[in-house]
Amino acid sequence: MGTPLYEQETIIRWYRDEDEATIYTSDTTMMTRFDKFVDGGDWKLVKTETCEGDIIAKRYKAPKELLYGRKVKSKGQALTEEQREARRVRIMKNIHDK
Repeated sequence: MGTPLYEQETIIRWYRDEDEATIYTSDTTMMTRFDKFVDGGDWKLVKTETCEGDIIAKRYKAPKELLYGRKVKSKGQALTEEQREARRVRIMKNIHDK
């Protein structure tokens, strides 16, 4: 038997001087989502807690920048000529519309 819905929780904790955050969850929906992040290679599964053979909670480690709630800065993706032209046109349109 798993954890009742009203007891399922997710806790995210990080310290300013560390690069990784610790995530604890007993929410089965969040476990499924976080396990996909582990499979993608960005997160690490640290510990799985069980009770009578059922998984009741998991602990993860993840880079803090993935949890800030904003986009991670790209690392200078090269643009094609078509993409550059489309951006130039969009910027010029925005300038002239003001």
